Amino acid sequence: MAYSPCHAGTLSERLYRLLLRTYPRAFREEYAAEMFLDFRHAYHEAAQRQGAWGVARLWRDVFGDFITTVCAQRVRSWLQHDERDYALAGKEQLAMALQFTLDVAQRTDLGRTRANNEDNLISVVPDDQQILQAKGALFVVSDGMGGHSRGDVASEMAVQQVQTAYYQDQQNDIPTSLREAIKVANLAICQANEVERASGASDANMGATCVAAVLHEQMLYAANAGDSRVYVLHAGQLRQVTRDHSLVAQMVERGEITPAEARTHEKRNILYRSLGQPDVEIDLFTEPVQEGDAIILCTDGLYGVLTDDDIRAIVERYDPAESVQQLITHANAAGGPDNISALVVRVTAA
Repeated sequence: MAYSPCHAGTLSERLYRLLLRTYPRAFREEYAAEMFLDFRHAYHEAAQRQGAWGVARLWRDVFGDFITTVCAQRVRSWLQHDERDYALAGKEQLAMALQFTLDVAQRTDLGRTRANNEDNLISVVPDDQQILQAKGALFVVSDGMGGHSRGDVASEMAVQQVQTAYYQDQQNDIPTSLREAIKVANLAICQANEVERASGASDANMGATCVAAVLHEQMLYAANAGDSRVYVLHAGQLRQVTRDHSLVAQMVERGEITPAEARTHEKRNILYRSLGQPDVEIDLFTEPVQEGDAIILCTDGLYGVLTDDDIRAIVERYDPAESVQQLITHANAAGGPDNISALVVRVTAA
């Protein structure tokens, strides 16, 4: 029988609802609705991108979390022989399992050949626990385009506008809020270009790539326009979460060139989507995150000269602060032909 995403999605959602019923009642009342929405987003993203194999990976992670939370907690409760204490301790333990301590580091560098740094980046882990619980932590990286000082203006507008718009959005739908925040940033850049054109400027064409990620409990939401990237390092495997909107990325997907050839291809800087274009489409991705994982955001100045294996080896070996330093050092040692930006987040249990 052929794989049917719609039928499988309905079945998976029913199975996940059944699984949620095994959690303690107090925990279900507080978290179940949000967990189900997160699962639905993750399922549709996995099915769309990887089909049956992606769905299988998602269920592997779901059952892994189930075993390490519910099953382990029930064993502890049986050993304690106190059902009332279990209900209270279970809620606390499981709530902690859905939250992380984040070690975050970021750095941007001019590189070896550029006169100006047109990259910008920002990380926001709210001190207000209510905001953190509702909206999560936000990370944004942007690579400006437009020449002279225009590129750094566009990238700074991108990161600042995304930060402001995202946390001002009162919606509880994180993916929608993230996508809308990037659209707000795009509108601001487009309007700035219009003002420049109205004043008679001949180079009113600034733009920027933008990749933004929100970590909320056990789910990473990533959105992008352009070719700046989000990676997740899990269990020794580095995986690119976002999809590049570049000509060479399309050529790689069609099998016309290899990823190694793409790094030096003469058309590697040609983008078909970026901020600064009216009504730009924003891609959205979801990825489960577990204790021990690392999240990497970067511009093409990094991955354009370092392979995925290079990035994985560095982030595995070092803490985030040293990782960003080593990533930029290695990129410069490889020639540093572009501005280089790296943001690394290490996830540990609260």
